[in-house]
Amino acid sequence: MGPDLEKAIHELSLRMRLMRAIQEERRAEDVLTERESLILQQVAEQGPLSVTQIAEAWPNVSESTISMTLTKLWKRRLVSKTISPENQRMTLVDLTDKGRLELEQIFRQRKERFQALFNAIQVTPEEKEVLIRICQRGVAFLDELLGLSHATKTKQ
Repeated sequence: MGPDLEKAIHELSLRMRLMRAIQEERRAEDVLTERESLILQQVAEQGPLSVTQIAEAWPNVSESTISMTLTKLWKRRLVSKTISPENQRMTLVDLTDKGRLELEQIFRQRKERFQALFNAIQVTPEEKEVLIRICQRGVAFLDELLGLSHATKTKQ
């Protein structure tokens, strides 16, 4: 990677995280944890999913921890839980309308942060195209590393 690129990525990442933390502090008690927002996004893209299916994406987190996180999301009415018609022993988790709105807000805020950054540093259209290609390659690599197939990545 080279020390200059590594340093630049580290410094940019730190500042983006600080910016996000400052924005989240303004909303304090209603802020989702990183795990909660990632699970919402996972269910939005792949759902409805069982607790086991959700937990499979979290190899270092116990299924009971995922279950507790889902219960918190359910209590906030961001996800619904229903019995699977195919397997009565399985509960399926899906987004509620409120959960979809919450996720849209997260995406909107992320877009606003990046748009503000790109505007401030005057990213050119050509630079945006290069960045898109780099991000797409990064996503493909991480999908392969995480064992995500194209069919399970997005539900469209």
